[in-house]
Amino acid sequence: MKDNHNSHYKLVRETEVNYFLHRIKKHFPNFVAGVICDRNGFPIGSNISKRLWVHENRLSLLAVSKSKELLNDPDLIQLKFDIDKEKNFKLFILLEKSTQYKNGTKRIKNLIKSQDLF
Repeated sequence: MKDNHNSHYKLVRETEVNYFLHRIKKHFPNFVAGVICDRNGFPIGSNISKRLWVHENRLSLLAVSKSKELLNDPDLIQLKFDIDKEKNFKLFILLEKSTQYKNGTKRIKNLIKSQDLF
């Protein structure tokens, strides 16, 4: 993670990433999984329901893929966000289909803007 003050990389603690994902999960009662990864699909952190059959590495690949066909489940909604200005880090969220998810995307965008991890 690039530090804005110089060309060195900033270390992000696991607890900070977990707390960020926890804050996102709180906004969605239909939350199934959330993964943060770099632009190459390398996972940095995740929060995945135990009942989900998809693993962290596959979710990370979904985050960087252009194709939605990699996870063809009509009961799940896929949301992807760039979480830094340079677009080096991605947030991928899976939600169970619900009418409530649209309202939450605005809150997620606000959380992404307010975070300073990436």
